[in-house]
Amino acid sequence: MMEDRTLTENGKKTREHIFNTAVRLLLKDGYDKLTIKKICDASGTSNGSFYHFFRNKDELLAYYYNVSAERFLEEQEQSLQQASLYDQMMFCYKWYTKYSSSHGVDFCLNFFTPKNRAIDPNYMYNAFYEMSRQCLHAHEDEILEGGDADQIAHDLCVLAKGIIADWSNSRGAYDITEATERMFSLYLKGVIRTE
Repeated sequence: MMEDRTLTENGKKTREHIFNTAVRLLLKDGYDKLTIKKICDASGTSNGSFYHFFRNKDELLAYYYNVSAERFLEEQEQSLQQASLYDQMMFCYKWYTKYSSSHGVDFCLNFFTPKNRAIDPNYMYNAFYEMSRQCLHAHEDEILEGGDADQIAHDLCVLAKGIIADWSNSRGAYDITEATERMFSLYLKGVIRTE
């Protein structure tokens, strides 16, 4: 995905138009029916324009996640700064799994797959992974001895993706927020101070 600083104002507007069209189609028709051709047709842009901004549909959807996550993090910035590291991670990842599940089981089944490299923070920017890393490094004094901020950030992303994948594979059979709270609590209490 092209960085903002390398885009002209027209480029930013075109990327946002493609993105907003894709979101509208995604919410209307679902993930399986969302194709690059449909996005281009509905947005009135060429395939070349699409590929100028996004490598594929999954990268476009990762952009969707990151934009939503960054907006959420900006809105919550003041509250998060005043919270403990444990509360920061719980609050953010409960939002992330709930937000993901709000798109439905089929979307999650198709998006959170090993084929989608866009969800790999080593491959592409991931707002929650970066937020976790920053918070963990800023609060390293709260990490239990032997813990590593980068490894914990990675583990949190793996845990969140695993919960979403299991929830969607079970066709949404349980409350994802409760599961997130229970599993994250167990993990976090093993790596950071909670008192």
